[in-house]
Formats: sequence, C-alpha cells, structure tokens
Amino acid sequence: MNARRILTSTLAAVATLASAYAQPGTIPMTPHLDAPLVATQLVVPEKFQGLIEPGHTLYLPAGWTAKVFYMGGSLNAPRFMTWGPNGDLYVSSPGSSQVLALPDRNHDGIADTAIVAATGVSGHDVRFYNGAMYVAETNRVVKLTDTDADGIYETHVDFITGITDDAANPTGGHSTRTIVFDSVNQKMYLSIGSSCNVCRDEGRARIEQFNIDGTGGRLYADGIRNAVGMTLHPRTGRLWATNNGNDMLGNDLPAEWIDLVRDGGFYGWPFAHSYQYYNDFTRGADYQALLPITAADSARVRTMVSPGALVQAHSALMAIEFPNSDAFPEGYRRGAFIASRGSWNRNPQTGSKIMYLDFDGDNDTVANTVSDFLTGFLLDSAGNRWARPVGLASDNRGNLYVSSDANTNFVLVISPSAASSVPSDAETSGFTLGAAYPNPSRGETTVRFTLPRPSTVSMRVLDLLGKEVMTVARDRHFEAGEGSITFDVRNLPSGTYIYSISDGTTVRTDRMQVVR
Repeated sequence: MNARRILTSTLAAVATLASAYAQPGTIPMTPHLDAPLVATQLVVPEKFQGLIEPGHTLYLPAGWTAKVFYMGGSLNAPRFMTWGPNGDLYVSSPGSSQVLALPDRNHDGIADTAIVAATGVSGHDVRFYNGAMYVAETNRVVKLTDTDADGIYETHVDFITGITDDAANPTGGHSTRTIVFDSVNQKMYLSIGSSCNVCRDEGRARIEQFNIDGTGGRLYADGIRNAVGMTLHPRTGRLWATNNGNDMLGNDLPAEWIDLVRDGGFYGWPFAHSYQYYNDFTRGADYQALLPITAADSARVRTMVSPGALVQAHSALMAIEFPNSDAFPEGYRRGAFIASRGSWNRNPQTGSKIMYLDFDGDNDTVANTVSDFLTGFLLDSAGNRWARPVGLASDNRGNLYVSSDANTNFVLVISPSAASSVPSDAETSGFTLGAAYPNPSRGETTVRFTLPRPSTVSMRVLDLLGKEVMTVARDRHFEAGEGSITFDVRNLPSGTYIYSISDGTTVRTDRMQVVR
C-alpha cells in the first residue's frame, strides 16, 4: 500500500468515527487529504490558440491531463452542462442568452464546433427530459422543443413561472436556479437561493419538488441558503446538493456543506450551520435583525443532522458530479467531484478549484475525505484568478468536463491515463488492534496489537477533525506476535480522540476518551 492509501485509510476511519460521535453544536469538518498533485501544462489545441494566454499550468493527480475542449464564439459566462439526447455536450451560456451544443463526434477531446441550440434564454442550468430541453432562469423554467429535428430548440413555453415574484427585489440576490429531473419517481426539483445574506426569508432559501409535468409544487427542504449544485446520484437515485454559506462571520465560518437533500429536512439557515452550530448574532445588522430566536426557531435547529461533508468556508461550491462509468480510475469511481468558484468573503482567498469527496461506496452518506483534484486557477492569495470553475460533467470514457464563467470563458476536458488509478486497499494484513486501556483515561494509556510479521509501527492520536494532536511512535520496530505501546494523555484536553496505528501497509484505528 502506498502512502496515499495509508493516509486515506486513516482519514476515512477518522471521518466514520467523527460522524458517529459528532455532537450538536459542533463543526465536524471532513478530513482533508493532502493528495499529491503534479504540475500539468494546459493543452491548447491549434484551433483555440490566440484565444487564451499560453503557458497556463494546472495541478492534477499524476497521469491526468487538461485540455481546452472549447472556447470562443458565443460562449459567454458558461455555467452548467449536460448531455443531450444526441450524445452531445450542451452548456448554458447566459452571457449570450444561448445554449450551445458542443459535439465531439470523433472523440478526440476537442469540440468539433459550437452549435447555437437555443436562443433567447439566459439561464444558469440546462437539462433534458424526454427529448425536451429545460433552461432554469431566475424567475421561470422554460421548456424548449426541437419541432423539426434540426438540432435547434426553437419552440419556447413557460414550464414553471413566478419563482421569485418580488417587485422590490426581482432577482433576489441569488439569481441562479438549478433543476433536476427524477424519471424514476416522476418528480422535478428546483433550488431557489435566498434573497439576502441572512434574513427571515419567505418562499426562498429552499428546494421545491414538482410533478414531472411542472404541477404540484411543494416545499421539499429549506434552511438552504443557496444550493447552486444539485444532482441525483446515478446509482442510488438520491438527491444531493452543495450549499453556499452566509458571509461576514470571518474567514472560517460557516463551513460549506455537501449533503443529501431529505424530504422535510431543515439545513439551518439563517440561524445555524454545520451541526446545529448557531451563527454569531452580533456580527452585523442583518444578524441582529434575526433576534429574538424563538422556541420554534430553536426546535427547527434541533432537527439538523450532521452533514455528509463540510469543507472550507467561502469556497462558493458549484456543481457536484458523481461519475457514472467504470472508465474512471478506480480511486475516482465511488465519490463526487465538486466545483469551487471561490468567494470574495475570505482573506486570504481560496477556492477556484475542483475537489474530490471520497466515500466507501454508493450508499455511504458521510464522506471519508476531501482532497484537491484540480488547482492552478487561483494566482495569488489576494484573489487574482485566471478562471473560475462552475460546471461539471463526466462521460462514459472517464473524462471530466469543467466550465469557467469568469476571467477566462472555456470548457476544459480532464482526462485520465492508465497510470491515474489510485490503488485500492483490498488486501488485509492480519494486523489487529485492541482497545485502549484504561478507557476513559486520565494518565497513561496502553494499546495492544498483534502483528503477523516483523513490522515497523507508527502511532498517532488525532482529534475528531482529523488533526494530529500527538505523535506517539514513529517507525518503531516490533517482532511478529503481540505488542503494545504505552503513552501519556495528561497533556490532552478532555474529549474523544482517535488513535491510529500503521504497520507500514495497513492502518487500524479506534477511539478513546480523555477525562479530567
């Protein structure tokens, strides 16, 4: 097993235990895996040269490449992408009030051309259902049909209207709308962002559910400030979303969440975030205007569950994409890619990258780790960027497509090679770990283990966020058979900790309590 898999196994165990023992009023951040990335020159095909400054360097896992798939023409502020019934990639281009089709019929990783498939629609999201195109604008969802089968969707009808009928604030601050069609359950979902940073919003900050024909709209989940990214898991059919958290609470609050969207679920906004962690109501007039917090408000906050993942505050999470193909390298089949556009409300700036959430499998709802997958768009800590990732799409050949809507407008294709796979942790070494004793502990604690062969053992203690708080042993040699390590916890504050032991090939973890 390589070092990455050892670290991944450790953090996965930390995440599982942290989720199991997370307490209300906490921020159970998803452990960050510092995965190695290598400098990769952006490939600019000849047809796009002169449209982008040469020499851009991106950072990807070893074996992956990045190439401009399309740029130029009427591609203006491209947002979300989807696959059409003809197999072409479609991208919303709200800056030109169009939807473009980007065919790649020879599969060379370069769009053959750009076809203006729809005009007169200025929406963030585009989807297809039963052959029709749907575009989500701020105040309506438009249904478009191609009546003469020429590839142009020329017939427009309103599908859903009156999304934000607010004469005083017609765009509502958060103007993007995202739609998802669930063909199995014959439902459609629509995300509607809040009209403010924090306020007691009416009819906003929610996800609504409709019948597949656009009728029967109802509140599905709320307390969701701005779910820009939303998708169905391709194998479980569960609805997932990303959220953009509120501003003006400092660099590191609130953590951005990625989670299942549950029918009737409340996700905290505007009162709380993370796992029932209340906002600081002294941080400005909009926060103070929420007071007093009523018994009904508190009761709603108590219904919040610990999210599937929590990542860096002010990342401005955009699209979420679960790959649906075994063509992706093994280490990237069971998780989700997340686009981070980057927010203004952080100093130093972060974001403007693609992250990867690792899960145990399709039915797992708590991410083991989050790691950077594609970086290099952010030029410095002051917030200068040459691109801002927004949309994601994946194909059945193992490629990931990324759109940027600002600074540079493009669609990139990110492709793996045979060397890109992350080795699996299928083997077991026979290395077993016993319980810490005494547990809870106030002083010295002993952990016993059994080794099937002579091994070099390392041991660490981590908190529930995955941060190392103590190095107990490093590369200590033990013979085969039973072994033990005794260490002192008197310098640790009271709480729950994870102890992690590696024999060089396998990591074993368990929890312990420290009391004072």
